[in-house]
Amino acid sequence: MPYVINFIRVILILAAVLSTGSGSFASLIDNPGGDQPDESFVLGDALYPRNIENVKPNTDARSKVAVLDNGYSRESVLFWGLYLPVRFVKEEDFLSQHSSISLFVIPSGGLSYLKDPGAFKLSLDKFVKNGGTLFVFSQRFGRDFALLPVPDGDSISGYGWLEDQSSLAYSSILTLLPPVVSRLDTSRPHINIDGVFTVVPRRCKSVLRNSISGQTVMCIYKEGWGNVIMSTLFTDWAYIHSNITRDEVRLFSRILRWTGFPLLSTAPEGLETKQTASVPLIELPSLGFSIQSDDEIYTAGSTATFTINLWNNDDKKKVINVYYDGNGNKVNLLPRGSAQVKYSVPVYSTRRLWVYFFNEEEVFLQTLKKGYMVVYPPGEGNNEANR
Repeated sequence: MPYVINFIRVILILAAVLSTGSGSFASLIDNPGGDQPDESFVLGDALYPRNIENVKPNTDARSKVAVLDNGYSRESVLFWGLYLPVRFVKEEDFLSQHSSISLFVIPSGGLSYLKDPGAFKLSLDKFVKNGGTLFVFSQRFGRDFALLPVPDGDSISGYGWLEDQSSLAYSSILTLLPPVVSRLDTSRPHINIDGVFTVVPRRCKSVLRNSISGQTVMCIYKEGWGNVIMSTLFTDWAYIHSNITRDEVRLFSRILRWTGFPLLSTAPEGLETKQTASVPLIELPSLGFSIQSDDEIYTAGSTATFTINLWNNDDKKKVINVYYDGNGNKVNLLPRGSAQVKYSVPVYSTRRLWVYFFNEEEVFLQTLKKGYMVVYPPGEGNNEANR
């Protein structure tokens, strides 16, 4: 049933594109960062490929680093190719080839629209348990991460880029400092994230967390003889669209070295500077907030459902006042507890939902926004002004 719904959704979006002109296509694709956060910390023109349609991926059929040929796989291969040659692997070929792969990358959106998700999940389990390392970028929906290998009794829950609000500037905090992130020289890096994990395996080391919600955006755990690095980063897509940061370049340089791969001599410069002092770790914020939606692209007149999440990381009870769209809710947060506020509304135009958080004394705490897009079927216009 979800695949039927997705197919109908794609058809409606394409129909809207055809009715408005090809120039609108890019704005209607459900890519990570599509909610267009108001920040940008780019590296500079030197790192970005020019004439992207003519750029050839740095591939080698013998490479032990492979990228799943699904989702934004071309973007991912171009990004990883900055560091070393990689290869494409199709979903149906992964089982027969996984023994020759050491690092397998699932690109942004790579877990959507698989031909046989069940069989692919079994292949991932076998690959990791036999000693492979799996790296996962952000996905469209949180439910997509259910395909990842997890230890018995554990599970993964969260939100994907069509449910979460992307962020970049000071988006993450370091709460642990294992070797895989040791090249970061700041405890509040600028990293492209779109999505969040709310439930992770018990042995998962949450090395990067969302700076506002405190929830995990990148974590590492062992399964069998291998490792899983799951994230809600969309660095691969951001690289091709000129929105990658130096922090991300340092991070992925270290990830490859941690997995045992030497880098090309032409890999991005300035990554091997030794740190003169250890990076201070950041404690979890005492309160965490986030807004998620059930989608990011709606047909006009359909109902959008928003989930406002609150977390209390203190040992004391908290009372939070939440305001949005003329509504107000008083939320009681138990010590180390969490709560949700649900809000459903018909949508007729592209906009953002703004949410404001105050404490019990009406002292301002935080403002968050969640962007979404509305498309009209062919022949219909935006008649919201006439409603």
